[in-house]
Amino acid sequence: MNEQYVEERIRQYSEKQTLYGEFAEQVLNILKVIVKQECPDIKIASYSKRAKEVESLRKKLRKDKYNKDSEITDLAGVRIITYSKKDIRFIAEIIKSCFDVDWGNSVDKTRALGNDKVGYRGDHYVVSFGKDRVCMPENKKFEGLKCEIQITSLIAHTWSEIIHEKGYKFEGGLPEDLERRKNLLAGMLELADLEMDAYVEAFDSYVSKLEQETEKGCLKYPINSMSLERFMAWRFSCISPQVFRDVDLVLNELSLFGLNTIRELNKIVRPEYEEEIRKAGWRSLDGILRNIMILHDADRYFTKAWNPSMNQMNRKNYELYRRFHVDIDRICKEHNICIV
Repeated sequence: MNEQYVEERIRQYSEKQTLYGEFAEQVLNILKVIVKQECPDIKIASYSKRAKEVESLRKKLRKDKYNKDSEITDLAGVRIITYSKKDIRFIAEIIKSCFDVDWGNSVDKTRALGNDKVGYRGDHYVVSFGKDRVCMPENKKFEGLKCEIQITSLIAHTWSEIIHEKGYKFEGGLPEDLERRKNLLAGMLELADLEMDAYVEAFDSYVSKLEQETEKGCLKYPINSMSLERFMAWRFSCISPQVFRDVDLVLNELSLFGLNTIRELNKIVRPEYEEEIRKAGWRSLDGILRNIMILHDADRYFTKAWNPSMNQMNRKNYELYRRFHVDIDRICKEHNICIV
């Protein structure tokens, strides 16, 4: 590439670099809003945007594959990093519906690798604003500009960043042993990405099945934070909103008390206590679960599960235990608990 021409392209870009930065920010803002509206369950690891650095453009223009007719389509850039590889396709559909896509310059990096190579994986879409969006007063200045949107998973992004920093743009070939290790690492991380997707799918399936079966009264599940939340929503549907102050602490107390499954917990819920909850309008699930244990077997709770540092009892609970004929005065005396 003629150096004089390179510098002329650099001069032209430098005059518009701020505009490209604003364009990237506008594209990103649109994507954030629509992803949140249409795919609220998708968790995004990070969003970023940028206008291409001048030095990066200069190096690119000096490469043999570029000439005076070459179009540089990544002067504005947006990157979306997802936790799960499977979420990429949902965001891709949003991009296709919101922008005009330059298919000639867009690429699926995973498909481009083929089935016999490893390397960077992600979707790159070169987009511009369509007529409807360009007509908006705030977007008129972006007419004709293009932005490259990259979507990749967190694992693939991590690999890309390490390789980029440690030799991806290394001039010349890497030593054979390093090249082999790089490829092995890429293969391992691709497998990790696939396994992550499989885990997420299995987890979502477990949660869905748990919800459906709990609603039908199937209580076979071991007690964990998920099953406990679903059980409380099913058994105490009158409580809204339901609040856990410290679910880990309650899980530990349930275990120390000797409860291991949702079915075991359900068996010790006294119907008259359910009525008490409806009248009182309690919201704290922690306190409700402790009361379930105490009303079932107060001596076992205070001997095995109670935390001695909790040496106070509010009068509301004290009166509740007395109404349910718990020998609470003796227990308070034995464990040095004061009523407040």
